[in-house]
Amino acid sequence: MLLTKNIIGQQLPINTNYVLNNYAYNPAVAGSKPHAVASLNYRNQWVGFEDAPKTYMLSLYSTIGKQKKVAIGTLISSDNAGLISRTSGYLTFAYHVKLNNKYKLGLAASAGMVQYRIKLFDARVADKGDEMLTGNVLSNNVFDSNGGIYLYSDKLFFGISTYQYLGNKINWKDSQSTLAQHMYATLGYTFKISKNLSVQPTALVKYSKPTPFQPEFSARFIYKNMFWLGGSYRSNESASALIGTTIKEKLTIAYSYDMITSKIKTYTSGSHEIMITYQFIKPKKKMDTDEQELNNIDNSIKSKLRKQNEESSK
Repeated sequence: MLLTKNIIGQQLPINTNYVLNNYAYNPAVAGSKPHAVASLNYRNQWVGFEDAPKTYMLSLYSTIGKQKKVAIGTLISSDNAGLISRTSGYLTFAYHVKLNNKYKLGLAASAGMVQYRIKLFDARVADKGDEMLTGNVLSNNVFDSNGGIYLYSDKLFFGISTYQYLGNKINWKDSQSTLAQHMYATLGYTFKISKNLSVQPTALVKYSKPTPFQPEFSARFIYKNMFWLGGSYRSNESASALIGTTIKEKLTIAYSYDMITSKIKTYTSGSHEIMITYQFIKPKKKMDTDEQELNNIDNSIKSKLRKQNEESSK
């Protein structure tokens, strides 16, 4: 069944706002925040194009234990394009190691199930004698697994991950399909321009054999960690505008609009994506605040004494 083989071998769902939810591309991101993070994403791709993809994604991850070295997470997504729909659910286990005062390294693996469904009642059959195309819905499930590593600090992040790395087979009645392996690499750094303004350039590179590497570059100008504007470019596919806001350091709302640059641009008005993220940050206890102030005073006194000693030794 040629249709099934081709569809299942294509790229996994696209996410323009990947920098706001790197967990969608790397399971090792789970636990990179010291608190729980939940994200909801909706993407309407190639608006105006018949049977164009629509993607829904929900994720949640959190550290567990006092040392916050271990994290668990879950990612559920649904991708629908024409007759084909792909629904997946994964559970993640991650472990984080402190390398030094700045950098940490996360290692993780995800395991879950993927379901493919083909709506046969909408299919236009060329060979009416094909038994594979009889019935209402053709469905199949397969076990899947992903893995990744993630190096990060307050300003930098770098990750490498492999999705569908087992390459498991999906057996249909008269044919067989394979979950194609996908590799992702992400890189980003936040530069402080002034007290209130910073810029964050990022990059995402995708690869799935036999398709060529597809790089994606973006940059966000962030004001007071509350508002941002930016843009991105996906090689041979689209250029995007990014806008978003973060409310009280917890609730983030982001929107992106993709202007198509490929040959199908005459058939579509573009792609829209909305993402909502909530960080479950616990309010600081008064004792913790007072302790921090005492530490700041203590460090200030030590710094002055050190400076006086250096001046007296000259």
